[in-house]
Amino acid sequence: MQEPQTELDVTVNGVRHHGRPVPGDMSLVHFLHEDLGLTGTRIGCSIGECRACTVAVRTGPGLPAVTRQACMTSMRHVRGWEVTTVEGLAVNGELHPVQQALLDRDAFQCGYCAAGFAVAGSVVAERAYTAREEGDPLGRDELDDMIATVLGPHVCRCTGYDRYGDAVRAAADGHRARTLAAAPGAAQGTDAVPDAPPVTVRTGGRGPAAARPLTPGEAEHLGYTPLFDDPSLELIRLLRDGAEIEHSLLVQYLYAAFSVKVPRFLTLAGWPSHRYGGRPLHLMGVAIEEMTHLDIVNSLLVALGAAPHLGRQQFPYEQDIYPFDFTLEPLSLHSLAKYVYVEASPRAVDPEQQQTPEDRAFVTRLYEVLGSGPSPAPRPNQVGSLYRKVSRVLDLLRAREPDRLDYPAWTARLDLLREEGESEHFALFRALFEGTHPTLLGGRDVWNPESPDHPVVPLRPGTGLPPSGEPVPDRTVPVLRHLSNLHYWAVCMLLDRSYRRGGRFHNAARRHMTGPMRALGTALARAGEGVPFDAFVAGYAPGRGDAENLELCRGMLRQIVLEQERRARHLPPDYAHTCAPETLWELSEG
Repeated sequence: MQEPQTELDVTVNGVRHHGRPVPGDMSLVHFLHEDLGLTGTRIGCSIGECRACTVAVRTGPGLPAVTRQACMTSMRHVRGWEVTTVEGLAVNGELHPVQQALLDRDAFQCGYCAAGFAVAGSVVAERAYTAREEGDPLGRDELDDMIATVLGPHVCRCTGYDRYGDAVRAAADGHRARTLAAAPGAAQGTDAVPDAPPVTVRTGGRGPAAARPLTPGEAEHLGYTPLFDDPSLELIRLLRDGAEIEHSLLVQYLYAAFSVKVPRFLTLAGWPSHRYGGRPLHLMGVAIEEMTHLDIVNSLLVALGAAPHLGRQQFPYEQDIYPFDFTLEPLSLHSLAKYVYVEASPRAVDPEQQQTPEDRAFVTRLYEVLGSGPSPAPRPNQVGSLYRKVSRVLDLLRAREPDRLDYPAWTARLDLLREEGESEHFALFRALFEGTHPTLLGGRDVWNPESPDHPVVPLRPGTGLPPSGEPVPDRTVPVLRHLSNLHYWAVCMLLDRSYRRGGRFHNAARRHMTGPMRALGTALARAGEGVPFDAFVAGYAPGRGDAENLELCRGMLRQIVLEQERRARHLPPDYAHTCAPETLWELSEG
């Protein structure tokens, strides 16, 4: 299923491309390859780990260039960006100083990773040049730290790291007048890239005299009694509920993914690719898509003038809204039954609508399992029902204020969110529930915890927060729990910042989730422990304003760096030490 189209407006190597639609979920690297024919940006892992697809971007006028992984950057996030690929480094046939330095030092062998190193190195060189021009040149240690931060995450299987670093260092020392702004086309009078349209929050013109109750026709269209007659307020209320649901599902699916036995069932937990043939393959894939759903809901909140919402279920939870009580639990037949029901369309689990013996048997078994759990009542609600309400309220807002939003685009994105759950997520969870998922075939009685083919590790839930005033114990499990909390909080802070800034930091948040958090969750599971996912009581944008929130986000990332340095002996071998420093680098754009 393809996401609705988004209006193209991006500058690549100095040439602006705009005025036509592209699929919103198309990755930037595929846009570069398929639409522009720029194949120098390599496709490697497709999960943001190898950095072969690195491009340099400016996400707004006057901002410094930073690196981005094009494989994890969706076209719906790049509006107004200036992108430089490896093809844009040379000007008038003259190689960029970094490219020349790579050649002079024979830095690469097979060359597959070279484009990513060259682009990342050009960003370092530009930073060094800018610092000199501003009278504050980088010291040797500062430059070496920057090179380590920016180039460190790049993977080179020919082991060319030292030569790459030496080449970038030499180019940065000699870099004088070449900046990434001087890409081909920039001197040809191409259009400047406009900012994404600002959110307009209207505060006047709605005094008591302007209050407007629902008409009988409007009430009939909604099909339920709203809390507010004002569709804006009602939308914000429902969308905040939706954001809490998507956040809760994201966390629960991650917890379930971490509970899967690896390496035997690695492809069920979710690594490496998360989609194949249009469907999510595994639990991590569904969690990634829940992060996208959270993005859609919060982006609409921002478009309505509200703040993003990254809370989770209220306690006690509202039974008419929330699918089920928020529970961190390993994957089991009962949890799968809940996930199947929650993601399903009403028709898919209606006993009266089943046409085949297989479907009737499936629905019968589903209700048997739902009724046999520790809390059989109330039955889970279906997520799609909430978004049907949202769509109807959006219709009402459109009738009253037709120029306020791009209604067709938002309707299409909400339809995608609902249909993705009711089709793709439902299909995955049904296959797991019935034992027909490819990773379970050949197993016997797989959902019996006593079976040797049972794919799940029993996990002990617990907090990652030490008692007030006490330090985190210097033992492996408390350290892993604490660090997983820090990464989770950083993900939420990055998402909040991303929603307010047109999706700029979505891929950084996802990188923390699929990188360090995955490694920590898997390591905890080996010890029979679960990731705590404790809520950060201060919230994820606790500052007075944007500058304060940026600094608090940086502070969280710096704390991760400190903790992973002082607790290094406890960390699993696949833990990505470079993730937090790289994100700090990306946040240098503000």
